[in-house]
Amino acid sequence: MKKSKTKILLVLTLMVIMLLSMLPINSLATTSDILVIKENDNQYLIYMNGLLNQNFEFAFSNSEDATDLNYITAVKDNEGNYIAYVDADLKTKFFSSDDTYLWVKNTNDEVVIDGEKITINDAKTIEQLNILENLTKNITINSSAENEKITINGEEGKTYYYKFFVAGTSEEYNRFLTLVEKINDFDKDTNTYTKLQSYIELSELYNNLVANLNEDNWTEAKDLEITKPYDAKEGEKYILWLKDSDGNIDVQILTAYETEIKIVEEQQKTEQIVTALPVTYDDTTVLFIALGAVVIAMIAVIAFKKLNKKNRE
Repeated sequence: MKKSKTKILLVLTLMVIMLLSMLPINSLATTSDILVIKENDNQYLIYMNGLLNQNFEFAFSNSEDATDLNYITAVKDNEGNYIAYVDADLKTKFFSSDDTYLWVKNTNDEVVIDGEKITINDAKTIEQLNILENLTKNITINSSAENEKITINGEEGKTYYYKFFVAGTSEEYNRFLTLVEKINDFDKDTNTYTKLQSYIELSELYNNLVANLNEDNWTEAKDLEITKPYDAKEGEKYILWLKDSDGNIDVQILTAYETEIKIVEEQQKTEQIVTALPVTYDDTTVLFIALGAVVIAMIAVIAFKKLNKKNRE
């Protein structure tokens, strides 16, 4: 007579990286409250924390003690955020020098930013941020709790390699996962500055992690199969790096959890624990990543269509 038993499977589900509507880290500007996005060599958008919802005027100077300032009215991006900008004329006039300073005053004529040093040299471009758009989608995988292997959806003629990192192995990996989870919680009420700040930081952190991936210690995915870590623990997070023979790299984020599956067997056997890494694509993170890059581009393009030389001599 067949006997029924419960097999406990430790399962790693894909948390697919999300995102973002866009965006950073300190590389965009010199203060934590100013972010600069580069649309092209002669067009830059400047987002200032706390000023997205109020009109203001801004001015540049190459002197920290400037008093004779020519203020320019802020413009709105496609999301309705008030922003400052740098166009070709402003770049030539004020950013040929190593020292450029920013002043901002509100509608009450009160100075809220008083000669803050600013640079556009390290501003992230739309193209650089777009790297996030295809994360987890360049090299995709399939898996299920019943299968002991993860299968790569590979292309004929290519060889694939992989390596696992446990999230807690470094501060960078912990920060990477924290940012992914933070971005995953963004909604329509999350302001653009916060999104930009997080997306740019994630972009830079991802690039740093990729740059530090050792060329050694990659495991070949023979027959397009990945061996799952059998020592996974409940709640433990993994970073799965994937690489093909053309040098393309992608990443998946997985989280371990326990589930029970009823199995009927001919003979009673000792209960055992096995590990599986099923992948689900129901998470909205991938969608947000794609939308994020698109929205950023829309913000930049539409904002510059609205630029004018009003209030500027």
